[in-house]
Amino acid sequence: MDASSFFSALERRASTDSSVVATLRRCMAADRPELHAPAFPLVEPLLRGEPAYTRPMAYLAAGCWASAVRQGRGKPVALPEALRQMAKSAQGAERRFVQLLDSDADELAWRLRQIIQLVASQGVTLDWPALLDDLLGWGSPYRSVQTRWARTFWGSSSDQDTSAT
Repeated sequence: MDASSFFSALERRASTDSSVVATLRRCMAADRPELHAPAFPLVEPLLRGEPAYTRPMAYLAAGCWASAVRQGRGKPVALPEALRQMAKSAQGAERRFVQLLDSDADELAWRLRQIIQLVASQGVTLDWPALLDDLLGWGSPYRSVQTRWARTFWGSSSDQDTSAT
């Protein structure tokens, strides 16, 4: 899935139809955003030819984007980097991040929604395509996305890890 094209299409649609953001924002109130029928005409055309497993994460990312898109300022940053920067001033950011990293598919939407609201309240612009790409890899048994996010948040890198051995 081309995540950049996905969000570019949402942005184009939202620029000509003010209901797009509101509709996608409402899908975040559902336990399963991918089942919010009013969002189908907005997201399904963008998922043509994509495997079925991408649907839940695409709807989740679209809903998160809609809940924060108008609040961000500045250069887009990846979610773990945004949280790392905020952890110094936003009480509870680290605790919420740990809970997010520990989330399974059933908890992910609820916990991610909280994190996105926290980031948006600080005026941070997120790298939405990177978030969608990461969400698509969330269920990996190796937890590679979660591990990479943890390294970003707590400041280690693969270079530091290999040089320490």
